[in-house]
Amino acid sequence: MAKTEEKEQANNNAKEDVKEEANAEVKEEAKETKKAKAVQGSKETKKWSSEVKKLGDKIAGLKLMQAKELGDYLKDEYGIEPAAGGAVMMAGPATQAQAEEKEEKTTFNVILKEFGDKKIQVIKEVRALTALGLKEAKDLVDNVPKPVKEGLSKEEAEAARQKLEAVGAVVELT
Repeated sequence: MAKTEEKEQANNNAKEDVKEEANAEVKEEAKETKKAKAVQGSKETKKWSSEVKKLGDKIAGLKLMQAKELGDYLKDEYGIEPAAGGAVMMAGPATQAQAEEKEEKTTFNVILKEFGDKKIQVIKEVRALTALGLKEAKDLVDNVPKPVKEGLSKEEAEAARQKLEAVGAVVELT
């Protein structure tokens, strides 16, 4: 009988623990809901005049050069300098820098993608381009895609590409 009473007591304790956890979760959710409503309320209470809205929309719609020009004008005419890297100014320069990187690529890698039907001729050409031994050149060709040469100028990379393609290889410059 004592064992049955112990089991019942254990079950009752477990039920109470579950109830306490559920109550705690409900209280936490209520707190989060109150916080969310408070934040929403603070956003909704701000009213903007139509003039400010129009001006803000115009500034947000500026292109990079226009925003730069506006910043220079405000600095020269009124002594107003933008805060350290405003949001409008940050969006443009990153994309401009990326575009310049693509245009100014100065080093290239010659990647052997496939050796084609003339594997022996490709191995010979790889040896001539890289000064590798026969075994190393064969391993390189057998394990395509692999870089044959890296860090070349555009002219050198194109020359290597033409030599390898002349013997039937498929080559990519990166």
